[in-house]
Amino acid sequence: MDLLAALLQLAAFVMLGLGLALPKLRLTAIAALLVAAGVGLADGLLGPAERTLETVHHYAGYAGNDLEVSMVAFPTGTATAPGWQWPLPFVGFAALWSIVLWSRGRQQLRGPFVLPLLYAWSATATWLWMQLLAAPSAVIQPAGLDRFLWPACLALALLLARQVSGILMLIVMVSAAMLAARLPAALFSKLASDNGLGTVLDVSAVGTKATSAAGEIVNPLNQMVFDPRFSAGSSDQQFWLIWLLHLIIFPAIYTLSLFGIALGVHLWHVHGGDPE
Repeated sequence: MDLLAALLQLAAFVMLGLGLALPKLRLTAIAALLVAAGVGLADGLLGPAERTLETVHHYAGYAGNDLEVSMVAFPTGTATAPGWQWPLPFVGFAALWSIVLWSRGRQQLRGPFVLPLLYAWSATATWLWMQLLAAPSAVIQPAGLDRFLWPACLALALLLARQVSGILMLIVMVSAAMLAARLPAALFSKLASDNGLGTVLDVSAVGTKATSAAGEIVNPLNQMVFDPRFSAGSSDQQFWLIWLLHLIIFPAIYTLSLFGIALGVHLWHVHGGDPE
């Protein structure tokens, strides 16, 4: 049932993003949110009385004696909580956004930034809170932040595409939006790493001697092993594992993947079509 809950949450995140951008899909998005919340509650109540979650941070590196770079999982913390508690953050998230969607009805959003960014930030907080309450691993770790940040950024890109006046402005605003959506995760990653809070975003031991048993981390730009290893909490470690990834690499990837969609919608809208 954990896998079913995870898949339904993923579907709810995607539908929420589409519902923000496309008013015709809002009732479907509300239904997806409520179903995912209901199944999560059932899983929490019918599952183990106590759950334990080991969070891991994935990085590119050489695992064991491997000769090729792969994604290595390094444990970052352990959380234990009563089994019925983990669905509660998502239930609150689903209730909040169901109300927001219902209140907007069939009206197109006037501003492209506010609600999509609030979606991205509130989903990030929900995801982190579920980690502290020992949610099932399937709910937390496959795809991680991207399960909700990409749909939120898709909504933002679709809304921007209809409201900007030119392609250059579309590029600038989409890029800025991708950065803003990921900024809270980067800030929390630094906070968690500085204070040993655990969660997937705690990178305090990644790239240090403590990770050697899991696998050597490599530079994502040239796939060479970092030598010397990082010192825990050093500026080099946080640059490569927090700021570079969250504020440069992932926003760039998101911009590349979403700008094409936004450009197509923008051109269709400008030339008299309506992709809705």
